[in-house]
Amino acid sequence: MIEIKKEFKRIKINLKAIKMGEDLCVILTGGDKPHLGALTIGSSLVNLNTFTFQGHKENFVTEVIGDILKKEFSGKFVVCCGIHLDDISKNEIQHVLSLCKDITAELCNKLK
Repeated sequence: MIEIKKEFKRIKINLKAIKMGEDLCVILTGGDKPHLGALTIGSSLVNLNTFTFQGHKENFVTEVIGDILKKEFSGKFVVCCGIHLDDISKNEIQHVLSLCKDITAELCNKLK
């Protein structure tokens, strides 16, 4: 298992990645209330498919991560995400996305 953590001010993102043979399960959690908000599945050969639980917006994160993995990872993958920060600002949302991109780049380097 690969574990990576990133922080910026009050934003804390945790990634756990589990290799499943040639495939990968990625779990991103963080904030005040980690949970499961959305998941995206795909591979380098298959279009991304996303499921978002009602009232959640983590699909914005899972789809960005899925796009990166589609280009950088050769196996099938699933990205599960649940990040909640009370009273999050638009600026903090951008920082969450940035941290998630950084954490995914680090994951891809570790996978190579």
